[in-house]
Amino acid sequence: MPFVETNRALGLPPSFRFGRLDIDDDRMVEQRILVPWPKDPAASYLYYECNIDVVLDSGIVVHNRLPQYNDILVDTLAYVPLDDRNIDKITDGGVNLKSHDQYRDIIQRMGHARYWFHLWGRAMRAGYRVPIPGIRTIGGVVAIPHDANPQRARNSIAPGGSYGGVILWYAQWSLWYTTAVPPYKNEIPEADVAAHIVGSAPLPDAMQAPYSQADDNSRRSGPER
Repeated sequence: MPFVETNRALGLPPSFRFGRLDIDDDRMVEQRILVPWPKDPAASYLYYECNIDVVLDSGIVVHNRLPQYNDILVDTLAYVPLDDRNIDKITDGGVNLKSHDQYRDIIQRMGHARYWFHLWGRAMRAGYRVPIPGIRTIGGVVAIPHDANPQRARNSIAPGGSYGGVILWYAQWSLWYTTAVPPYKNEIPEADVAAHIVGSAPLPDAMQAPYSQADDNSRRSGPER
């Protein structure tokens, strides 16, 4: 399709000429212009979230006795009725933990403590698949897969995840672990691959104050007098 002057396309007089339209032919100015992408694998992570939840079964069992106190008042976590006209004026409320009941149950240890560790997270990466992370040691001891909660993970192409031939990979994972011996250290592995940091990184003595580059209108100052 040939070039069409803008003033002609819009029905304007020649004095309003300011450009051309309809340049959708083979002479595209963008052809053979390549846009760089983070080909370096270390810079390819767009998002990374990895968490470890700790679940503890202390081995203690509390046996309930038969009711020892008869009261028509029922325990509730509610502090005030929702339709109370003065609900907006109450300042000392919150979750109600005051019990009307009276009891003393039997406490019995039925087994040793059991720790579970839930490793879960998600990530997005340009060009490369996301390697699913795992736990080798935690709390100073070896981590063992806890198959009562099956491991789940996936690496898939993100919706609409291809730009100029570069695939965006999206990953999710959920892996459960336990230990055969009691943990004896407060060591939980933490890492943010996208930020290139780990939880064991030493803290700096000070932080750099924010600063900006000089703008286009800046001029070199004169010599001090």
